[in-house]
Amino acid sequence: MKAFHGFRYESARESGHLQEGAVRQGEIEIQARLFNGEYGTKWHTTDGEAFEILHFGEWNREAGPDFKGAVVHFEKNGERTGDIEVDREARDWERHGHALNASFSEVVLHFFIDGSREQAFARTLEHRAVTQARLAVDAPAEPHESSLAEHVSVEEAARMISEAAEFRLRNKHTAHARAVLLHGADAAMFHAIATCLGYKNNSIPFLLAAQRTNLRRAGGVSGEALLFGLAGFLEPRSFDDADDVTRRYLKPLWDEWWTVRDAMTRIVLDSKMWKLSGIRPSNHPHRRLGALAAVANGFDALRTAMRESGAKGFRIFMEKLDHPYWRRHWNLRVAQLSKPIALIGSDRIADLLINAFLPSQPLDIARAESERLRGPYPSGRLLRASTWLVGNIEPKLMRTAKDQQGLLQLYADFSFLSAAETASNILSQK
Repeated sequence: MKAFHGFRYESARESGHLQEGAVRQGEIEIQARLFNGEYGTKWHTTDGEAFEILHFGEWNREAGPDFKGAVVHFEKNGERTGDIEVDREARDWERHGHALNASFSEVVLHFFIDGSREQAFARTLEHRAVTQARLAVDAPAEPHESSLAEHVSVEEAARMISEAAEFRLRNKHTAHARAVLLHGADAAMFHAIATCLGYKNNSIPFLLAAQRTNLRRAGGVSGEALLFGLAGFLEPRSFDDADDVTRRYLKPLWDEWWTVRDAMTRIVLDSKMWKLSGIRPSNHPHRRLGALAAVANGFDALRTAMRESGAKGFRIFMEKLDHPYWRRHWNLRVAQLSKPIALIGSDRIADLLINAFLPSQPLDIARAESERLRGPYPSGRLLRASTWLVGNIEPKLMRTAKDQQGLLQLYADFSFLSAAETASNILSQK
């Protein structure tokens, strides 16, 4: 197969089919992804001026705009430091009363998500015009239900998966590099690890907890208290209903959290963001957040392990990760387990390698590692993707990390089409 690896896939992906059946994302999820650099860093204002966000600043802990102290470079007006507000519609600036609120006087950029690119009225209390820009955040389309006649051969599927895997790897590599520019290498890795620990059901609240705590504080003496407090898990009920072992664990966290809770109230996560039911005990967000606290506390050792031993060092660090309370508990409301279990299991470590470590490596190294690395136990989504593509669950298409990543990318991008149509789109590209 000539060319690409990747460019044929990208061309097919941009052929115009991907805007059908878009799923509406929540505003807080969009803010988390924006802060992480997932939507890019360069846009145009509603007036057509190019600009680039050099740094998103910090999540605002008080009333006012979403991000404080951002640095934005405008093509015509140069670099400016100020705040960023994100709203669903351009007219929300007026609807939400930002124009009459002194807390929004330092806003230099107002992002809106829905509606046209036409500029709405946006001025500060001092009558200064606020620059506006539309943020495109189209979500993947809904899956397609196909018939047997719409599947492809395993050989064709393998070629498509290879194209999609390369595209996905390059995208993740670019996204990580962007996050490094915005937040630094350590913070970018910490955010990526947090997202992976949240798995599919809680990736956004985990990312938010990591962002709003930040690595420096998360690795400090109050780090675990801040993570659990900002996640919304330090509630009076969790302490009152706990057994003696859990109370001994929670007391120092409470002592730290109470001193800062009032100042942090605005950015504590809403309990509705978390999915706590239908989750395997080892994947419970309480336990995963304990693991994230352990990662933050040992981040210097993780950095050294990655520098000296690469993927092997990353894996060993995660395998040895420990926590005196969470090795014997899976949430804050149940009795102690009969025996300790690994803080992070082998499948989740594989997921961390694929989605946090490999994107941080040079492309040639990441590519070779993904071809060698055994993928985690296939998820339900992978099984559905295999059935959509070839008509059955085919283990040969899900063995390595590269296989799984390519299959997931194909399914995310093209599952609203038949596999045969998808093959025509991708394999016919020059």
